[in-house]
Amino acid sequence: MPITYVIDEKLKLVRTEASGAMSGPLIVDHLNSLLRDDLVSHCEIIDIRGVTPPYLTSSQIWHAAQAVLSIALKSTPAPRAIVVENDAVFGMSRMFSTLVEDTFPIRVYRDMEAAEHWLFEEHQPLPAK
Repeated sequence: MPITYVIDEKLKLVRTEASGAMSGPLIVDHLNSLLRDDLVSHCEIIDIRGVTPPYLTSSQIWHAAQAVLSIALKSTPAPRAIVVENDAVFGMSRMFSTLVEDTFPIRVYRDMEAAEHWLFEEHQPLPAK
């Protein structure tokens, strides 16, 4: 399966990793899994540095965003940070995030540390040590 995730209950964080070719239905299936597992309210780091061509078209991104929005309206999604490594995937991710960002906070990063900083420092402070 090209999308997998690990849950950190202590931090209320889902670490998702996607690899290979992506599709709109895979994105929607992933969000449905989070909804079913009651994890939509957890912050999520989505690592898509392993995604490969063929990339989603703008139409596929729009349809995926519309499906995600309809699912997101059933709950209160926590912020999501998407981590990418190439320009094509960055552009796709920015298009997607622009379409859904009015419903839940979402940002695209090229660096895992920056993504974690945004989630933990701005949206979910780390527990005291």
